[in-house]
Amino acid sequence: MTDSSGYSMYVFRSGRRDVPGRRLVAELAADLQALDAADDVERHRAVVLRALIRAGELESILADAGAESASLLARITDDLAASLVDDGGVGAPVILDGQTSDHGRPDVWPRTVRRLATAETLAALAALTSRDVPVTVPTSPPEGFSFYALHPLDFARLAERLVSSTAPVRVVGVRSIGTTLSAVTAAALRRRGIRADRTTVRPTGHPYNRRVELADGQRRWVQDGIAEGAQFWVSDEGPGFSGSSFLSAGDALTGAGVPRGNIVFLCSREPDPDALVAPDGARRWRSFRAEHIVGGVHVPPGMGEFIGAGQWRRRVYEDESRWPPVWTAMERFKCLSRDGRRILKFEGMGRYGAECLERAHGLFQAGFGPDPRDEGQGFVSYPWIAGRPLRADDLSAAVVERLADYCAFRASAFALPDIPGLAVEELFAMARQNFSTEMGKDLPGALALEIARPVLVDGKMDPHEWLGSSSGELFKVDASGHGDDHFLPGPTDIAWDLAGAMIEWRMAPDARRAFLDRYRRRSGDDPERRLPGYLLAYALLRLGHAAMAAVSLPDEAEARRLVAARHRYRAVIEGIQGSAESEGLGPAMQPGALG
Repeated sequence: MTDSSGYSMYVFRSGRRDVPGRRLVAELAADLQALDAADDVERHRAVVLRALIRAGELESILADAGAESASLLARITDDLAASLVDDGGVGAPVILDGQTSDHGRPDVWPRTVRRLATAETLAALAALTSRDVPVTVPTSPPEGFSFYALHPLDFARLAERLVSSTAPVRVVGVRSIGTTLSAVTAAALRRRGIRADRTTVRPTGHPYNRRVELADGQRRWVQDGIAEGAQFWVSDEGPGFSGSSFLSAGDALTGAGVPRGNIVFLCSREPDPDALVAPDGARRWRSFRAEHIVGGVHVPPGMGEFIGAGQWRRRVYEDESRWPPVWTAMERFKCLSRDGRRILKFEGMGRYGAECLERAHGLFQAGFGPDPRDEGQGFVSYPWIAGRPLRADDLSAAVVERLADYCAFRASAFALPDIPGLAVEELFAMARQNFSTEMGKDLPGALALEIARPVLVDGKMDPHEWLGSSSGELFKVDASGHGDDHFLPGPTDIAWDLAGAMIEWRMAPDARRAFLDRYRRRSGDDPERRLPGYLLAYALLRLGHAAMAAVSLPDEAEARRLVAARHRYRAVIEGIQGSAESEGLGPAMQPGALG
């Protein structure tokens, strides 16, 4: 095994879910109408931001479907982006007439957001529900807006910083989130008097080797841009591990005749080209100009000490040797309030953030979590709890009962009607991939992952995710977002959290029995038959998570902690396998495995 095997692990999920198409359109229409009712600047900004994210999402859906009405959504997205840029005070308001937008079609500038709620616009949106938008549509949360505290205005400020001439700019947004980012980029340029136009593309293929195929109309759009001496800016979040989405867009543009020197990648982070895993990634990346946002993160007033990227451990552990391993680059943005009394955490903008906040309120009302407060811009604050994070050796009868009660609560409060088949298939694929990568052989037999109690799981049942307060209460923290973020497992059976608690707390057989007995009494659910498969799947995911994090981080001390975690999960897997094989059964088919 080499460290690079970590890049072969399967830990991310697609995050796609089907939602009613009519609901997406109705939510956008409601936001447009709410703009007229916004009675102060902050409220107006909040509604514009929410509507912009919704409009970009719907525009992406229609563009993916090749619907002509994508142009209507593009105009709405552009209008909202212009309003956000104006409200955000980006650049100097120098406006030219006759700008173009929405995939190269002429439009009138400036526009005003007020007109979006006209009867004509709302009627056009209503018509979309029957003409272009299916009954259900697949959606995925825009990762930067949902998980990484990326604000659309970050790209407006990046665009302003890069303006160095009056040459026109053609902006290419990489769907999905690049749709919104391209609109904001173009709006910032127009505000500076730069002629700006945009289109969007959808990369396809293997995540590490994407390709972009330009439509005929987009090729003509590119040729028009070349003829007028335009720069071509590619807007997207990332790059991720491979950089292939940016690279595929850049390759498509050069293939259409754009000089390489006229292409600029607008990124949300600065990558290490040598670490990109796309084919010939380092050379290809360096052949393009790439710029990234600086500063970023629009935090609420009163921000104090930054405690994200694992820095919170310095405040709650006396000895670094006790630190739990953390994939620091993937942690949510966190900071203390200036007075040190609250934690401000980025929980997500748009629909995703609203759902996280709702779950946080539910956890508080049930007595399991701290009291959340909406701080705006995707941030939620929680009171700083005087106490300490627990350790596995803190396991007691009272802790076992609290863990069981919490799982029973989630099984009821966050129950789902069903789990899409694709989500279950992703768990199977993860188990096979991670097992073969780690063990050097195929996963033997058939893995059983029955969905009897579908739920939005916690996904983080580790001891350090529980705080023991100075008054003796046990609080679950970091509990509202992980079950629906871009990591597996996503929504699944509550057996996932049961398995996680058993493994992370290293429960002995008597503790496991007490834990499961308490859960059965509280929930009316008997998970015994389902648990073996979930124990194995859980350990394989966490092993993969630790392996990928270790190879991707430059911090050697953190990497050592993650490698140690990888070894521990491997030992768990080998124990499950040994138990099953001793009974002549396939993987995780032993009814009594680990309890």
